[in-house]
Amino acid sequence: MAATPQEPQAHVSTIELFFDLVFVYTVTQLTHLVDHAHGASDFVHAFVVLVLIWWIYAGYAWLTNGVGAARKMRLVLIAAATGFLVMSQAIPGSFGEHTRAFAFSYLFVIALHLGAFAWQGGAGLGRAIARLAPFNLGAAGLVLAAAFAPEAWKLALFGAAALIYLVATLARREVGFSINASHFVERHGLVILIVLGESVVAIATGSSPRGFGSETVAEIALSFVLLATLWWCYFDRDDERAEHAMRIAGPRARGRMAIVGYWYGHLAMICGVVLVAAGIRQILGDDPARGAVWLVSCGVSVYLAGDVLFRTALHLAPLAFRAFGAAAAPAIGLVGIWLGAAVELAALAVLVAAVLAVERQYNLV
Repeated sequence: MAATPQEPQAHVSTIELFFDLVFVYTVTQLTHLVDHAHGASDFVHAFVVLVLIWWIYAGYAWLTNGVGAARKMRLVLIAAATGFLVMSQAIPGSFGEHTRAFAFSYLFVIALHLGAFAWQGGAGLGRAIARLAPFNLGAAGLVLAAAFAPEAWKLALFGAAALIYLVATLARREVGFSINASHFVERHGLVILIVLGESVVAIATGSSPRGFGSETVAEIALSFVLLATLWWCYFDRDDERAEHAMRIAGPRARGRMAIVGYWYGHLAMICGVVLVAAGIRQILGDDPARGAVWLVSCGVSVYLAGDVLFRTALHLAPLAFRAFGAAAAPAIGLVGIWLGAAVELAALAVLVAAVLAVERQYNLV
């Protein structure tokens, strides 16, 4: 049965925005981790940490979506934000000297999340979170075990914790949670906006050592234009159309949209932004690494692939043009190798803009 169109509007509160700003520090730390990656294992490390943190961040988004963010919840969110801040600070050493700080702060935000649902969720949400609790606590237990395990075991234990969350999505543990469409869509849209803002910070911090020669100015400007096209992909009515799609969906279908489109799809988009931001930092650095152009082109590809997954889950057509953009973006890394980073940044921006223009030209959006 379709959801009633009379569902009340609910908007994101300022305390939730404050909480989100702390989460974005996580993205900053992951960007630094990718920026200093020395091999495939470092990229896997960054991805696994992002999966773990994104799951519980999304859990808090579901929490405030279900129970609100009234005065009683403010202290919960402030306490959770404190845990996220400690966790984020520990990210660079999460597989080394800071594993215990990461693990105990992670356990804290997991336990607080479960407690807040039980406290404020009522009988229906209480039963729903009880079905999810073994997965969350199991993952937190594996992360805690990694804190006391030899270094060689840490990645495996972190990876196993991330896989538990994958199992939870396959087991349809979102069933039983109620979702207010307007709040849910706005909350995730704001996260994408803030994460893109973190990439703007990457431009500023990456360019500061180099001064303002013509090449640097061109790379700064083109980096921002590229980020603007990525913003346009998401905020050119897709957020509004997604809200409408969720509003007319039944409860079970709405839950699947939330998991596939908003958890998996947005996870991929955040991964893409992290790669783009790390690549931009390297391009604008004193001694740009040869792989920086690949980070940017692959980041755009991952972002567009996540966007396609998001659109697929929310039934937002078309898909083919953005799928083409995701497939074509990595090849533009060759442009950066042959002709320089500025040309690559321009080519990527043109690619994304062309995808959007073709969609509009054929009146498919």
